[in-house]
Amino acid sequence: MLEARDITINYGRREAVGDVSLRVKPGEVIAIIGPNGAGKSTLLRGLNGTLAPTRGEILLEGKPLRSYARRGVARRIAVVAQEADLRFPVTVLEFVLGGRYAWSSAGTWGWESDRDVEVTQGVLSETELDGFESRLMNELSGGERQRAVLGRALATEAKLLLLDEPTANLDLAHQATMLRLVRGRCDDRETAAVVITHDLNLAAEFANHVLLMKDGRAIALGSPREVLTPERLIDVFGLRVLVDAHPITGAPRITPVHGQPG
Repeated sequence: MLEARDITINYGRREAVGDVSLRVKPGEVIAIIGPNGAGKSTLLRGLNGTLAPTRGEILLEGKPLRSYARRGVARRIAVVAQEADLRFPVTVLEFVLGGRYAWSSAGTWGWESDRDVEVTQGVLSETELDGFESRLMNELSGGERQRAVLGRALATEAKLLLLDEPTANLDLAHQATMLRLVRGRCDDRETAAVVITHDLNLAAEFANHVLLMKDGRAIALGSPREVLTPERLIDVFGLRVLVDAHPITGAPRITPVHGQPG
């Protein structure tokens, strides 16, 4: 589906991402974790084609990503950025419906079809935004707005989701709801997701694979159990942790250990 081969991304002379490889397959969720400044968001912008690699190559469905027109990319890849552009007042319905624009005939008035409206209404229900259709986006709480941003991405029906902290501003219940929704899309619709998160326990619970980054480099890539070890986490985050098994799911459970050892 999507493959990055030894990509390096520079900002001027500064190397933000160095020699990172990643392969995303249908049905998989890949979590990207690491401290602030690790290069996570830069890598995601490279995978979306917003930033061109200085070296290396990114392939989408076996073809160079750079060979696609932007509309072609938008039909295949949906992005949830950390901040949504809300300079103009739009309703929740209009905002989420905008995710269907890549499938429209460009430049037409009243472009949305019955299918577009049907998909949008389904997504509003999935993201628990029923009854919010006429609310303005800039009047929503941070959590409500984040759910609408995810809904817009889901409305594209793209087979690849690139999500930069999709659970930011969400309470615990909605965090779990949103990630179950993404996980369900991957399980049932042959969708794939790459998710940046600072919550290691969410990554352990919902991801098939975890990419651990530090200083723009890939430190480890593998299953949550392979990557989320005390030794790696103290090296990357500088914090002692206890890693044991969740008593219900068996997934790795990470607990920070504060204070000095006895």
